[in-house]
Amino acid sequence: MTGHVTEFGDTGYRTGFLEAERARLVAMTDGDLDTLDALIADGALYIHSSGEIDTKREYLMKLAAGQFRYASVTTEDPHVTALESAVALTYRMHAHLIFPTGPRQIHALATAVWRKYDDSIRLELFQSTPMPAEP
Repeated sequence: MTGHVTEFGDTGYRTGFLEAERARLVAMTDGDLDTLDALIADGALYIHSSGEIDTKREYLMKLAAGQFRYASVTTEDPHVTALESAVALTYRMHAHLIFPTGPRQIHALATAVWRKYDDSIRLELFQSTPMPAEP
């Protein structure tokens, strides 16, 4: 994931957030719940493109229970906005998910808010909005 920064010139600072987001996307497709647990802040909210809202615990429990899994996730056109000790990453997301009822394709505009702590960078909020179907 590459992108451009808004209101912040330190690319080293920005790079850490982009690397954390890349690691999260890989962990999602690998089903690596330990890595997701480490990357997601305890108080984080995950707002799905369906409008459903999960806490970190609920999100990880659903993944662990097999309520859905990510077969693939790709992103494009990332935009990075600096916010003090955090950044908002906004991008187009394309995901292939597997549900017990069958596969589903998600095409959404997503925003991931990451916060820098003394010893880590953690996801505080993820929100996705479905994109209209292309003609």
